[in-house]
Amino acid sequence: MPLLLLMMFSSLMVENCVEEWQALNQSQMMLKACSADGTLKRKKEPEAADDERGKRNEIPELALTPHEIGRRKVNFIFDNAAIKKTLVKKKWKVPCSLDDAEIILRQNKDVNQYRCDILHEALRAILDSPLNRYGLVGAIYVKIENGVLFEVKPQVRIPRTLQRFCGLMMNLLEKSCIRTEGTKEVLLRVIQEPVTRYLPTNSHIIGLSHTSPKVVNIEDYLSAVDDDINLTFVVGTSVQGEINQQYVDDCLTVTNYPLSAKGSIGMICHVLEHKWNIF
Repeated sequence: MPLLLLMMFSSLMVENCVEEWQALNQSQMMLKACSADGTLKRKKEPEAADDERGKRNEIPELALTPHEIGRRKVNFIFDNAAIKKTLVKKKWKVPCSLDDAEIILRQNKDVNQYRCDILHEALRAILDSPLNRYGLVGAIYVKIENGVLFEVKPQVRIPRTLQRFCGLMMNLLEKSCIRTEGTKEVLLRVIQEPVTRYLPTNSHIIGLSHTSPKVVNIEDYLSAVDDDINLTFVVGTSVQGEINQQYVDDCLTVTNYPLSAKGSIGMICHVLEHKWNIF
């Protein structure tokens, strides 16, 4: 009798073990399936995020005809840009007073003559603006204090950091032209003076200088300009903000207080975007 009870107890134990093993095996299979689904979802999540970012970066349709877009482009000229190369540790580079002030002072030079950060901020203000993303910036020209003139294509992506921007300027001064690696499209190039030869016909060149006695409300001023006129703005990118007024049709200031090149560009772009219904 005890032997029979022992055999029955053993049989029950075996059945329970089998059931537990089957339950455990089924749980592992479900866990694997969930893991596979989770992995698949994690692979899809970046794609979905990229799609969302792409949708956010898409340029909405402009409520203008192609003809109207073609005649409503604005040009910019940055005057007296503080882009200079100097010898640093037996190597030529374009220094910036924000990072290389000690080296500049050691050479008994004025740090204000190496403020390439002013041009860097002004270029980014234009290139990142909705005005440029809608394709309404015609051309950007930069005049360096030493007389070099170069063109910046509106589709170029300027480096976000100042150090890389200084390296880009050094490459431009050495090679006179910067192209894309794949298509060899020209992004920046040194061109010949005068800059007026590259401006479209029927251009109205407006110089911005805080030394000008003519103070205007820039919104009212631009609202009165006919859309058939090709606007060109000249902005100083030196510490003093001075510009060459010899080829300027009208020199004015938008405030009674000194305004940075970045601030001037931001104000111009905002007014034109409002005038042309760009949001």
